[in-house]
Amino acid sequence: MSEPRPRALARALLAMYPHAWRERYGEEMLALLADDPPGARGLASLGRGALAAHLRPHAALRAGAQARMRLSVGALFACWIGISLAGATFQKVTENIPFDTPFADASQGHQLLQAGRALILAGALLGAGAVAAGGLPLLWLAVRRAMQPGQWRLRALLALPPMSVAALAAVAAGLLALAPGRSEGFPAAWVLGASLPFALASAACALTCALVPRAVLSRLDPPQRALRRASLAGVALAAAMCAVAAGLALYPLALWQQAPALSAQETGPFGASIGATLAVNCACALAITALGLVAAGRAARAALVRTR
Repeated sequence: MSEPRPRALARALLAMYPHAWRERYGEEMLALLADDPPGARGLASLGRGALAAHLRPHAALRAGAQARMRLSVGALFACWIGISLAGATFQKVTENIPFDTPFADASQGHQLLQAGRALILAGALLGAGAVAAGGLPLLWLAVRRAMQPGQWRLRALLALPPMSVAALAAVAAGLLALAPGRSEGFPAAWVLGASLPFALASAACALTCALVPRAVLSRLDPPQRALRRASLAGVALAAAMCAVAAGLALYPLALWQQAPALSAQETGPFGASIGATLAVNCACALAITALGLVAAGRAARAALVRTR
């Protein structure tokens, strides 16, 4: 028998409360909800309470240093996935700029573009090193724990990212197999029809890869040394996000300066201009970077507290 809708909604709202709050009051609240499912007013109260618990956490309910490191490391990895998506979108938009435009002719010697490329490359290398230094030891711990008897939920979580990537590849392969000939370009109706399933599959894959590490860390409860290493590596990861976001922001500036007409040219199936698309992409990258800086600061402070 399926769970009643009010009770299911209440459980979903409880999951939005801070980790420390759920550790202290979660079981008690679940028992109350099982006995007396809330109505519309009770659900609204739970939603307001979740927001208030994040905005004004009581000192007694603030997560300990280890919990803060664990949550911040998961948030940092999710932000890195977001920055990677912004970079992929940026590359997809800019690859369609014609090579015979004045902007393309001048791009090889353009100072802003050279600085942008250097920042993106440096950020990508620094980010890859930070993920390897902080994330691979945690992944190895998770794999070892998953090999133990009774850890089927952890094994399922670890299997989700590769399965989501495989599903995205299958969707892309299916769309390519069904695509018409490219001799005269793809019909607009087919492009619009294919964009939705590919966008949904991409979003599902990105969300899975971004959220699964946090769920794995909550079940793994790694040792403090590994969390401190990952938290300090998160500082380097945040610096990498800043470099990539700055590099992405330089490109539309150079485009508007060198070829304003090209900036207004339409791109993609929805008719948005190249300049507007790049501007929205850069704004998303900057917002994600800001969140990454907050998470990195929290992780670093928690790691330093544990080392005193």
